[in-house]
Amino acid sequence: MYRLKRVFLWTFVSFFTGTAIAAQTEAENDSSAAAARQSESLPLITTRTLEFTTDEGSWISLDLSPDGETIVFELLGDLYALPASGGDATRITSGQAYDMQPRYSTDGKHLVFVSDRNGSENLWIADADGTNPRALTTDERENYVSPIWMPDGEYVMTTKGTQLWLYHKDGGSGVQVTGHREEGAPAPPAHHGAAMAPDERFVWVNVANSTGKRIVFTCARTNSKERFDRSRALTAVGSCTPPAGMLAKPSS
Repeated sequence: MYRLKRVFLWTFVSFFTGTAIAAQTEAENDSSAAAARQSESLPLITTRTLEFTTDEGSWISLDLSPDGETIVFELLGDLYALPASGGDATRITSGQAYDMQPRYSTDGKHLVFVSDRNGSENLWIADADGTNPRALTTDERENYVSPIWMPDGEYVMTTKGTQLWLYHKDGGSGVQVTGHREEGAPAPPAHHGAAMAPDERFVWVNVANSTGKRIVFTCARTNSKERFDRSRALTAVGSCTPPAGMLAKPSS
């Protein structure tokens, strides 16, 4: 069991008290917006905090560090680190942003996670202790979910919208891996929840077909014609069809 203390930063809108609270003034808006641009955070001024202690949570995304010593997880928009042997969890990100879906890099030195700390949900990378966060993507109207690190630790695969994309850890526009179609062709199925297969040439992926049912099959990261060219960051896409001899099976 472990104990957590979460401090909520309250804005000028209270959903719980019914008490009328004044809106930010124009000067406060200008000041908070300028501070947000400098810190890459949300432009809201907080006025109160709420503390509570808990020893459980639900709908939690988590990951185990490569050395097996630490669990990182999300709870109510913050990331926590917990010894795998048990004990107290330590909050490693905080603030108004909603941070979620953390994953350790293959060397255990960094985390990739989804956060809306710049106003929209994007991919972020930070040190394993939550320090030195930086935006990997800076889109304003996209939805990123389920990021994972590639085995070489150089690339991150994620679902952007409904398709898989690859991003180099140092940034860039990324490369779309699934969902390519010719003009006039029907919309491709959605691809979610990529996970590395034991054979590192492939990833497992959850696919919604045209009937709405979900299947799980492996997706080749590279093929003989298209490979990663690291001298130009990402230039290649992989194929995403079941390999020979492997049938797609409905997920349970």
